[in-house]
Amino acid sequence: MKKFLLGLFLFFIVIVTVMIAWGIIASPQYSLKQLKKAISRNDLQAYDKYVDLDRTVDYAIDQIWQYFTGTTSENKKNPWQEIGNEIGYSLLSVAKPNLKEVIKKEVYSYITTGDLGRRNTKGEDRLSSLLFKKVTEKINPEDWEFKSINYVKRKEGMAFLGLTYYDQAKDANFIVEVKMRNMKGYWQIIEITNITQLLNIFYNIEIS
Repeated sequence: MKKFLLGLFLFFIVIVTVMIAWGIIASPQYSLKQLKKAISRNDLQAYDKYVDLDRTVDYAIDQIWQYFTGTTSENKKNPWQEIGNEIGYSLLSVAKPNLKEVIKKEVYSYITTGDLGRRNTKGEDRLSSLLFKKVTEKINPEDWEFKSINYVKRKEGMAFLGLTYYDQAKDANFIVEVKMRNMKGYWQIIEITNITQLLNIFYNIEIS
């Protein structure tokens, strides 16, 4: 009887240990650690596992467009501004697929080479280099130092993580919020949710 109880106890301990270990491995935080390893190893296949780049870039373009057209502000719009925005969105719908591919190529180039901004100067490559040059003049991830995970919120198969970074050039802390979906065993980034807020933060830092 004692041996049976001891065996049952050990079995219970093993099961609980496995469950705890699986919970850690299957957590959003663990997936972020694996993503960091993939980037440091220039592992494009692993990067694609933990980031839905197409969807992330798609949302990013929308947020940036909204920021520069003022459609996220609470200010009342006049009819002419609404017409202008409609025209702008029509143009964006045409240019967006090409712009997405340019950005994705630049991100993949960075993952595989560690170089932010390619040096090619022909055709689309020249557009890509110019685009990233303009972006990094304002916001340069190479100046960012990861500090901590500020918060983790889960809701209906999704997780929202606030990642605290320190910008060395601007001497300021800020939070990047990423949205991740449960892929049944690991988590995948599908959106950076607060791009417009980050643009406001960096704009205010520059003019202060």
